[in-house]
Amino acid sequence: MSFAAIRRSINKKCFSIVLISLLAIGLWFLGIWEGRLSMSTIEEIRKKEEEKPTQNPVNKTTQTELAITERKPSKKITLSHAEQAELEIRLKKATAQKIILVWISGFGAKVTATVDPKVCGNCIVTQDRNLLNDEKTGAIVLHFDALRPDNVPPTRNPNHLYLFWVMESTIVVGRSFEKVIKFGDELQFNGSYTHRRDADIYSPYGNVQSMSETILKGNKMTPKELLGMKTKLGVAIVSNCASTVGAKKRVTMLKELISHGVLDGYGGCLGGRNFASGHRRDYRHHEEVKKYKFYFSFENSYHCKGYITEKFFDNALSGFAVPVVWGAAKEEYAAIAPPGSFIHAEDFTSMKKLADYIKHLDQNDEEYLEYLKWITMKPSDLPEYGRQTGWCQICRALHGINVDDIYNPSYDPENPERPLFTDGVAKRMVKPSLTSWFIESEDPKCFQDLN
Repeated sequence: MSFAAIRRSINKKCFSIVLISLLAIGLWFLGIWEGRLSMSTIEEIRKKEEEKPTQNPVNKTTQTELAITERKPSKKITLSHAEQAELEIRLKKATAQKIILVWISGFGAKVTATVDPKVCGNCIVTQDRNLLNDEKTGAIVLHFDALRPDNVPPTRNPNHLYLFWVMESTIVVGRSFEKVIKFGDELQFNGSYTHRRDADIYSPYGNVQSMSETILKGNKMTPKELLGMKTKLGVAIVSNCASTVGAKKRVTMLKELISHGVLDGYGGCLGGRNFASGHRRDYRHHEEVKKYKFYFSFENSYHCKGYITEKFFDNALSGFAVPVVWGAAKEEYAAIAPPGSFIHAEDFTSMKKLADYIKHLDQNDEEYLEYLKWITMKPSDLPEYGRQTGWCQICRALHGINVDDIYNPSYDPENPERPLFTDGVAKRMVKPSLTSWFIESEDPKCFQDLN
């Protein structure tokens, strides 16, 4: 072969190699671009799927308008390992006794509260007004119902926490005790002590401790064994018939459910019969509730923040009946309830639709048992696990332990109102005023006419 022929052959091979290389590089870049496009498309689809309403898990052809509570545990709020270690150190050092003085008790009732020093610090709760000026006194608790100028401490120690205590719904307090709220503004309370999750001191009708200690740890039966005890369908016990628009509305709804055959009514509003021979929230009461599949925990107020009472905790959950709830918004229940444990009445367009769903569950054991799965959970699976409330939280605050702030929905970890640990009691104030926080920040639906 001549030199010229060899050169032409080499040039052809080089050209082929270059062409193939360019093609490969192009495909590689195209693959990356397509990959990026694919990932972008997947991300868009994912976002669209997340924005879609949750599909109903029951039979779509016969139960299309029914909804069921989300059963996935909510995102856990916990202390970091360093914060947990610091908490344990602080509690061991919280041995100096502090006094929580209840100056005004709720409706004149005797307060017999105690706190666990290992969990809360060393404190006593007392109603002895002679201890007002004791050097150990750190908090003064004043219940709203008897709050007036002639029933407050004669002098105010600026180092004391003044706590506004209320367990009634905002509509009841706002409309019936308007002068009390205005006087409370003048007192400039250091903290709110209420059932609302955004309160300075949170005092719910039930919490993780009560659910885990009295329900989870106390139960020895499986969901199927509990189902075997249930010979009745639904029950409601109501004696407050008309004190609020919410009270009137719930009686109307419950009477309609009775007419649909899914509910036994007790109490002055629903026929006058006594439930469990009149025993309230004791062993006999709970044993009677266990016979029912559903307990209708309807409150006397509508969409008032955090107003979820003993009907939910002590009656329904403690009796291992599935709570059917109405009153607070669904997200309020989801924030504190065991995942998948309740049915919210507002998921249905009518009481007839709700009654149909109750009947559907009555005929489908596996679907009903989904609502009892929570009793197999560990306490750490419950929402707000680790949060201390009520007297315990007050005691912690007096010892400079403010870690329970992290569970408050208003807590901003980037700009917290106070450090989680302080030397002595942290400075506090109900901001901007008691009226603004308790009344004006309430859900407007709490005050609406439901007729």
